[in-house]
Amino acid sequence: YESAVDELAGTSIEALMFCLGDGRTVLHDTKVGELWGHNVDKWPVLSFRRSEQIAKQLIEEGNDPLRVICDRARAMGMLIYPTLLVQQGRLTAGGGEGRTSNFRLENTHLEIGAKGDLDPSFTGIDCLDFKHQEVRDERFELIEETLNNYDVDGFELQLLRAPAWFHYFHPDEIDAGRPIMTEWVRRVSEAVRRSGPERELAIRIPADMEVCLSRGVDPQEWIRQGIVDVIIGETLA
Repeated sequence: YESAVDELAGTSIEALMFCLGDGRTVLHDTKVGELWGHNVDKWPVLSFRRSEQIAKQLIEEGNDPLRVICDRARAMGMLIYPTLLVQQGRLTAGGGEGRTSNFRLENTHLEIGAKGDLDPSFTGIDCLDFKHQEVRDERFELIEETLNNYDVDGFELQLLRAPAWFHYFHPDEIDAGRPIMTEWVRRVSEAVRRSGPERELAIRIPADMEVCLSRGVDPQEWIRQGIVDVIIGETLA
């Protein structure tokens, strides 16, 4: 874990964005989220099983992986921003790659396709629908825990895990969804600032404003309200 930071020391890279596991599950000592692989009896992918074994062993030894990274980044003079993959499809523990959470498996009624009125080929059909308070709270609690328990310089919301999963609301509820997402981003932003006045909120989105707006994401409004410090644009390819 430390060597991943050491490889960047002395280069022109100033900040390390460290992904919190799969997003649905994580690879650090969380009390509010779920540990990667905790609900898997037989792993279909051995490399993912190995990731679980390493994280579990480190945690049991008192070496929380995220704390190791944060401490090493601080020692090397690098900025550290934990990154949450905010949206992914549900998949199935044991039947897919095994990294999903019980929250996802047990709450299909909170998914975008829960009403059963979407074409089965719609890529966001099993993504979480952010119109639900339970969804927004579950995501927020993991972010808040990280901000309160680790020595970080900010937090990154990775909204574009994959083009197929860049969906946050039912296609018929996009207009109503934008202010809901903006309010959630504001809530995260306030938590970032509350945890440390110098901390920043970074958000990763598609580098296409029309695509963002068509999915209920309104970066221009976030900038206007001053609730985001860094916006990172990526291609959809």
